[in-house]
Amino acid sequence: MKEKVIFDTNIVHNTDANKFLGGRAELERFLQDADIVIPETVIQEIKRQKRRKLTSNKDKFLTNPFHKLVGVNEDDTKAFSIENYIQKLIDDEDIPFETIDLKDNNVLPQIKELALHKRAPFESGENTDKGFKDALIYFSVLEYLQEIPNKNVFVCAKDGRLKEALNNHQNIVVVETYEEFKQQSISQFFDDYFIEKVNAELVEVEIKKEHIIEYWHNIDDNQNVLIKVDDEENIVEVDSGEIISSSKPELYNSNIEQLVLSGNFETTHSSIEHLVPFVNYFSDDEILKILNASFTNEQIKWIIEDEDVKEFIGPLYKAKSELVENDVAEFLKENFE
Repeated sequence: MKEKVIFDTNIVHNTDANKFLGGRAELERFLQDADIVIPETVIQEIKRQKRRKLTSNKDKFLTNPFHKLVGVNEDDTKAFSIENYIQKLIDDEDIPFETIDLKDNNVLPQIKELALHKRAPFESGENTDKGFKDALIYFSVLEYLQEIPNKNVFVCAKDGRLKEALNNHQNIVVVETYEEFKQQSISQFFDDYFIEKVNAELVEVEIKKEHIIEYWHNIDDNQNVLIKVDDEENIVEVDSGEIISSSKPELYNSNIEQLVLSGNFETTHSSIEHLVPFVNYFSDDEILKILNASFTNEQIKWIIEDEDVKEFIGPLYKAKSELVENDVAEFLKENFE
C-alpha cells in the first residue's frame, strides 16, 4: 500500500497558464512512492490565483495595440471563458491526485475557538485573522485520517502555523520535501508483523525497527528494505508486504566498482556475470552509476551489443530510464528502445 501525502497550497500553487498544478518535478518524485492528495481548499486557491492572473493578462491583451495590428478579433478575446479554460486544465492534468474536502460542519465551533484564541493554524499576532484557509486544510486532514484504513498520513507543507497544528498529532508526519518524506516513510515497515518476518528471514541477527534504515523500489517495482545492525547490512525484497528474497550488499558492491572501472572486455564480462544474480537489490544510485559507465567507459560501451552486456544493462535502463540524461540518455535510448 502506498503512502498518502496531502499537499498544502505553497507546494503546488501555480499561476502558469499551461498546467494546473505547480511543483511538478517534486510531485513526480512523490508519485514513485505515494498517492497525492489535495484538499479542495487548495484546489480553489489555485483556481483563484489562475483566474486573477488570466483575467489580468486578458485585460492587458485587449488594450495592447498589437491585438489589433495582428488582426485578432476583439470579440473572440472577450468571449474567451477563463472558467472553462481553468476547468480544462484540471481535466487534462496528467499528475494523478485525489481531492478531499471537509464534510463535517460540526467543526466550525472548533475553528472559531482556535481563531479567537490565536491558536495554530491561525496566526498569533493581534492585528491579523490570517489562518482560516489553513484551518480548513487542517480539519480536512483530520477528517481524512478517520476515513482511511492506515490512519497515518504525510502532509507536505511549509507554513509554520499549519505545521505547528499538524505536529500535535502523532499519526501525521509533516515534511517539506521529497527527501524528508523518503526518510520518514520507512515507518511503514515498523509494524510487528513485518519485523517478525524479517527476523525469520535473517536468522543470524535480531532485528528491531531502529535497524530498518530506508527503502526504495527496484527494477521489478518491488520494495527493497535496507536493514543495518552495527556495521552489517542486509536488503530484503518485499512484494505486497511479504518478503520474497534477501541479500547482503557486500556480496556485490565490489563487483559494481569493478564493472564501472573496468579496463578491459574480460573484466566487463566477468563483473556482469557476478552481478546478474543481484540486480534486484541495486539502489537507484548504483543503477545510475552503472548506466553512466555504460557510456563513459569504452570497455562497456564498445561491447554494449554483446548478449550478456545487453541483457544486463537493458533491464536496468528500461526500469530506471528517468535517472539518466543528456548524452547517456541518448546513447541508451538508441540501444534499448
